[in-house]
Amino acid sequence: MSVANQLDSLGHAQVIVILKPTVTRRDGRQTIVALEETKDLQEEVARKVRKHFRYFPSSTFAQLSSVVPPTIPNGEAPQYAVDKRAKRLGAEASVRYLPNLGVLIGTIDRAALAALCADEDVADVLDPPPLSLIQPEEDSALDGPGEGLSWAIKRLRIDALWDKGLSGSGVLIGHLDSGVDPAHPALQDKVDAFALFDLSGRQVVNAPVADSGYHGTHTAGILVGAPVNGLSFGTAPGARLVSAGVIEGGDVPARVLGALDWCVAQGVRVVNLSLGLRAFVPQFSAILALLRARNILPVVAIGNEGINTSRSPGNLKEALSVGALDQTDQIWLQSSSDVVVDPPKRKVPAIVGPGAGIWSSVPGGQLRSLSGTSMATPHISGLAALLLEHRPEATVDQLERAIFASCVRPTAISSARGNRGVPNAVEALTQLG
Repeated sequence: MSVANQLDSLGHAQVIVILKPTVTRRDGRQTIVALEETKDLQEEVARKVRKHFRYFPSSTFAQLSSVVPPTIPNGEAPQYAVDKRAKRLGAEASVRYLPNLGVLIGTIDRAALAALCADEDVADVLDPPPLSLIQPEEDSALDGPGEGLSWAIKRLRIDALWDKGLSGSGVLIGHLDSGVDPAHPALQDKVDAFALFDLSGRQVVNAPVADSGYHGTHTAGILVGAPVNGLSFGTAPGARLVSAGVIEGGDVPARVLGALDWCVAQGVRVVNLSLGLRAFVPQFSAILALLRARNILPVVAIGNEGINTSRSPGNLKEALSVGALDQTDQIWLQSSSDVVVDPPKRKVPAIVGPGAGIWSSVPGGQLRSLSGTSMATPHISGLAALLLEHRPEATVDQLERAIFASCVRPTAISSARGNRGVPNAVEALTQLG
């Protein structure tokens, strides 16, 4: 429901407010945010802007703040992370301050909306987009996972980068999903940090590392998994995972924003997003732009609804969007593709990667074959981590250009479905220099 519709029907609305100004610095040919200086500056701005938010006991934001996350064991009371800047701001149930993004999210009335839109310290006021997990298709595989290299690793030539000594070592990958099973043999000692965000978007510090389903453990295995039973399927096994459980209900926009803010603080260089809204939602462009300004590459699944469809944020120009390829070098039938007319007019996804019949980890120590753009996306995030180990000083734009320049589209795939085509890890390394 839009802000206007919320105000008309409820008398209050939830909004995302992006603050200005920012402090920037040059990094090669790219201008990026000087994070600590910007946080100092924006804390003063946030203190002034906070006065526009209101507390409404009937708001979803307020009601969800009292719900105990279901994953806290033995009835233990949740303990919430306290950011010193948010604490100084005096944030409460009406507003949440995310200092690493420079974002406030909370509840306002009609007068506050007018005041925010007129406030010179506010860069944008956005509707929270109703995001959801992009569900994969479970394969009824007659054959088991086999041994050796997965077909996806071979197709992208990832093993050639391993032969050069690259594994993603030293690179942190943000992983926003259903969580992760750290006890899986593929993922033991792979999780650098984990955070659960409750139904209203607050970080719960005493939540166990866990997966509320299976999707997150599967994508985590594709990102950083160690070989299991002789099968190598983890793209960047030396990288470390910064995993956030965000997606199984509640106020998903607040949970996703809280997790992205936390990922920025952890120092991730890539963030893997297998989530979206079945529409074009330009509001989230500003959030992805904040990540890119902090030198973080957002790699986003385009969706599993087929031709002439796409999901946001994957269809936004700030995303490195990924579609799914099968083992015959055809586009997986359900992989979304679209033409976005919003300037600049463009085809999505930007590239395609292996996403059909992908064996990876699931909770309980098992392997499962799944298909979807959710499986293609972490292969590209893992490739980015390998490239960043090689050139840690590379900017997000340099990294993306190298991946794009390495792509070749199979002759049987149209540009409408596959756009630039499939990356070649060796060529991407050469392009990055």
